[in-house]
Amino acid sequence: MADETPRKGNFSALVGHTNGLTKPASLAAAAVTSKPGGGGGGSKKLVIKNFRDRPKLPDNYTQDTWQKLHEAVKAIQSSTSIRYNLEELYQAVENLCSHKVSPALYKQLRQVCEDHVQAQILQFREDSLDSVLFLKKINTCWQDHCRQMIMIRSIFLFLDRTYVLQNSMLPSIW
Repeated sequence: MADETPRKGNFSALVGHTNGLTKPASLAAAAVTSKPGGGGGGSKKLVIKNFRDRPKLPDNYTQDTWQKLHEAVKAIQSSTSIRYNLEELYQAVENLCSHKVSPALYKQLRQVCEDHVQAQILQFREDSLDSVLFLKKINTCWQDHCRQMIMIRSIFLFLDRTYVLQNSMLPSIW
């Protein structure tokens, strides 16, 4: 019995068609004969110069940006939605840090976080709960605090990496 399936032709011998991986012979020959830079003698050097004056922040940029960041931190601590997107907040922190505002920014953030922790501790001093309920409440508070600090750290990560970790006396934001 003879195999009756038709045989497919070999199309690789066609010169005019390429598979996208190889160049036709006419294009390959043209690439070898031409010189880079449009046939001119030499290549030009690209010179990059620094800014003459460092760009300056607008007048109220530091205060306005801190207000925006403060509002975001308060929203995170109260488990409400943030008005600004996280990328915008991260970029604001990066801008402040690149203009040497890192020490003040860290101090302000630390104060806001310490005030929040103090407010959370007050609820445990006032109530006289049985031990199981007390531990459940502490655990819930701790879980919330960890979740909030991860979110805050994601916004202030640039500050943590550039300023805090370079100063061994300062505790990390986390």
